[in-house]
Amino acid sequence: MRLKIAKESLVNVLSHVVGAVERRHTLNILSNVKIQVTEQALTITGSDLEVELVASTPLNEGACLQAGETTVPARKLVDICKSLPNAALIDLQITEDLRCILKSGNSRFVLGTLPAEDYPLLSTENSQGTQVQVTERELKRLFEKTSFAMAVQDVRFYLTGTLLEIDQNQLRAVTTDGHRLALCETLASSDATQLVQAIVPRKAVSELQRLLSIEDNQLALLIGRELLNVTLQIPQRDKEQANITVRISTKLIDGKFPDYRRVIPRGGDKMVTIAHDVFKQSLQRVSILSNEKLRGVFLNFSADSLQLRANNPEQDEAVEDLAIQYANTPMEMSFNAQYILEVLGVLDGDDVLMTMSEANQSVLVQDPLQQDQTYVVMPMRV
Repeated sequence: MRLKIAKESLVNVLSHVVGAVERRHTLNILSNVKIQVTEQALTITGSDLEVELVASTPLNEGACLQAGETTVPARKLVDICKSLPNAALIDLQITEDLRCILKSGNSRFVLGTLPAEDYPLLSTENSQGTQVQVTERELKRLFEKTSFAMAVQDVRFYLTGTLLEIDQNQLRAVTTDGHRLALCETLASSDATQLVQAIVPRKAVSELQRLLSIEDNQLALLIGRELLNVTLQIPQRDKEQANITVRISTKLIDGKFPDYRRVIPRGGDKMVTIAHDVFKQSLQRVSILSNEKLRGVFLNFSADSLQLRANNPEQDEAVEDLAIQYANTPMEMSFNAQYILEVLGVLDGDDVLMTMSEANQSVLVQDPLQQDQTYVVMPMRV
């Protein structure tokens, strides 16, 4: 195998797959990327057996001097390429003794390789599953508005991902860690004849958020029993360069997501409207003096007034009063400030609507003008 390619072109392709490669893995070959060179295209694959990223770009005539495939250490290759001058031309060659020699200008690097045929791939050839059509912008928005509420390390492994639910012409993303819940939905078209649910792992969600654009390009998601496949066309900053095609394949989490509809509180009779930015800034200030571990902040609601209060074992205390729209009986609740702040961080409107029933019951947090976003936060037990 031998390839001559501009540094920028190689780095562009590598950067789209290296996120799937783990620095340390029980299988040495999974620290590598798989490189395939043909007369027509360069294709690079990165995988950790859960998420697989495959990026390919057309090659200029004469770039492929010898077709072939191999695997090379991912991070070393990326670091070497990035360290070269911007206009560098890279000569990448696999010798007969299966070593990878990378030359550029006066530099020469030799890397060990492992056989390409040993590189484990997810079974992406299976085209069975539910087809969903949605724009890149909307899919990115679903993940951005909900990913913060995924559990990080939880024995309930099914909470460490994002539930994607296809219900007629609605695509819905739901996350929860048991203390708060985030839901966002958008219009989509699919061939599903019944409710379809799939739990996408945290790492795949992060990679999709990174790769998806804010353009209105149509995307096709294929949701199978075990895998989710998405193919993206990523334009280059240099208009003369061809687009990079990236295919994302991820294993789905095998588990039963809890019935989130039962968690969303209904029939709350106490409604509060608060100016978004004022509430967010006040909460940030008051939470500075909250207990560092529990992050608890008291919210005391009374007629058109909200008092935020926090204290800690060092006898520090913060109090701030806000004007709000509230016309019900006084009530005090305590929340983890970070949970409320993360919800405020994804709400875009000028106002925040909180719907409550009792002091120890969950609170519904919404933007009054955005009915496709729903957030639930559990109060702390005082």
